[in-house]
Parts: sequence; C-alpha cells; structure tokens
Amino acid sequence: MTQRVLIVEDDPDFAASLELALDLINIEAVVASSAEEAHLVMEELSQEIRLGFFDVKLPQEDGISCYKRISERLHGFTGVVMTGFRDDKIMGRARDAGAVEVLLKPFKMAQFMELAKQYSSKND
Repeated sequence: MTQRVLIVEDDPDFAASLELALDLINIEAVVASSAEEAHLVMEELSQEIRLGFFDVKLPQEDGISCYKRISERLHGFTGVVMTGFRDDKIMGRARDAGAVEVLLKPFKMAQFMELAKQYSSKND
C-alpha cells in the first residue's frame, strides 16, 4: 500500500513542490489548501493518512489549531508544523499542540523528505 501524507498549504506552487518531493520517495501527497479542506480530507481518509504537514498561516483557521483538532480525533496522527515566522510563541504553540517538528521556511527539501520518511514509516 502506498503511504499517504497530508499537506495543508495555501500556496499552490509551494504545495506542488512538496507533493513532487514526496513523489520522489514514493509517498503520495494529499493536498488541502485550507484547514476546512484538511478536516474534510481527514474525515474521508483518516485510516489512510497518519502524518500531516501544516502551514501555520492559513485562511480561517491556522495550521496549529487544525493539526490539534485532527490529532485530538485521531490518536496516533503525527503532525509537522511549517512556518516562516521565527517566533518563540508560535513554536511553543506548535509543540504544545503535539507537533513532532517545526520546519522553518525556507527549508531544504531533503529535510522535508527525511521527516516524511521518518514519521510516515513510524505510523505503518
């Protein structure tokens, strides 16, 4: 079975680059451009997706809150927060929500891919 990872990112070009990076390591990306869309995806695919990458700045609900709501419903769901804001408050909120990592943008795709491999394989 192909591994699947949720990417919650409202920048379509950046989301596409993350999707392509995952494709290189045989992980299928499911992209949501908003927290609302992420919740809908997870209602449908909660048994298939156990890892998500969440951008902090999203329309309506921020990525940290989105991750927290999903992880409260789905025990064992792992989240990585992505942000361009080097802010201790944001990093603290992400860790308090249970995020295993905070990726600071711009980050190296190799780092993103390594985290995807590491945490998606832990959820098999």
